[in-house]
Amino acid sequence: MRAPDLTGAWRGLQHRRFQRRLAAPRLLRAFADAYPAAFFVEIGANDGEQHDHLRPFVLHRAWRGIMVEPVPHVFERLRRNYGTLDRVSLENVAIAERDGRLPFFYPAPPATGELARLPDWYDGIGSLSREAVVAHARHIPDIEARVVRVEVECLTYATLCRRHGVARVDLLVIDTEGHDWEILRSLDLSGERPRLIAYEHFHLSAEDRAAARAHLERAGYETLEEGFDTFCLEPGDDALTRAFRRLRPGVPGVSAEDEPA
Repeated sequence: MRAPDLTGAWRGLQHRRFQRRLAAPRLLRAFADAYPAAFFVEIGANDGEQHDHLRPFVLHRAWRGIMVEPVPHVFERLRRNYGTLDRVSLENVAIAERDGRLPFFYPAPPATGELARLPDWYDGIGSLSREAVVAHARHIPDIEARVVRVEVECLTYATLCRRHGVARVDLLVIDTEGHDWEILRSLDLSGERPRLIAYEHFHLSAEDRAAARAHLERAGYETLEEGFDTFCLEPGDDALTRAFRRLRPGVPGVSAEDEPA
């Protein structure tokens, strides 16, 4: 009889305790309770499974939405995961400041047997900026040799919504390897406003990170940073706002600039 893996069990317990401390999962649960039939847009969806906190709500609630992923082979995994779910539309495009075609950069698919020695986020670092991709050299020393350049279709956020006849977005999630601020400042927040916006600040410069948060706050959103991400809620007189105001980050906000050279 195989002995129980007590080390693995302990690590699992520690991980669950850590997850319970985080604000993000609690916020998403509170949002899902307030918006059981939410419409969401996820920009930089990857395969919709890896590191994706929306997955349980998309699968098990009556959520509808659009998932955007520009990297071709990653998009095929996204299609396999969600292609049969008629509540979700999939777009193999990038979101940019203008419609058209632009160069896009991502690490080539790993060879057989390579995955074990690569970070689990390896195929999640595609970007309109080549510099943003090669900046991961500390963790992937040969990243320069791995970078693939392709021309991809690009849409503005407004064009994406028009293409799908979207009248209201309840939740907007942006994870675009440093392009998040460009997308955020292209939004018309004087008109239709997502109730909750989550974006990754990790790859932003200190100046852009501060500018993005100040931009959302000037637009009337309340904000909270935790780990790699910033969460922005349009406040109201409801349980969701009260839940948001009770939250405290389980870990402080961090950025790539915080990492030692």
